[in-house]
Amino acid sequence: MDLQEWENRLRQDLAALQSSGYQLATKVATVRGRAEANGVRVEVDADGNITDLQIASGAMQWTSSRLTATLLDCHRNARADARAQIENLAAKSDPHIRDQLQRARKIPDPQRHLDSQQMTEDEIQAADDAYFHNRNRYGGWNDRR
Repeated sequence: MDLQEWENRLRQDLAALQSSGYQLATKVATVRGRAEANGVRVEVDADGNITDLQIASGAMQWTSSRLTATLLDCHRNARADARAQIENLAAKSDPHIRDQLQRARKIPDPQRHLDSQQMTEDEIQAADDAYFHNRNRYGGWNDRR
């Protein structure tokens, strides 16, 4: 295979991959996860954002804690439903895209880790002290290094 043939093949492969990626993104954009419990119905999009919320009139008579728990449970289950649909779409996608998605899942999301951590005041103060200690020790407050 000469260079020209290789470049043509590469262009074709890239076009096919772009098309597959676009088709997957289009399908994912239409995903809706749903969950219902005791007259409460929640629908979410692929990002887990609520797109529809229905609460039966009888549920409006519940205590706030019961309604809150039911809403949160439905939201959690609707997000899980959407996630399962997306994983199903990804499993059927182009092998190159599927492989990259699987690799990306193995990389921890630092923001997710930070959001799930609740720090005490003492931990916040210790982290703050460590930051300023290192900042003063390694370069001070100017951007020159």
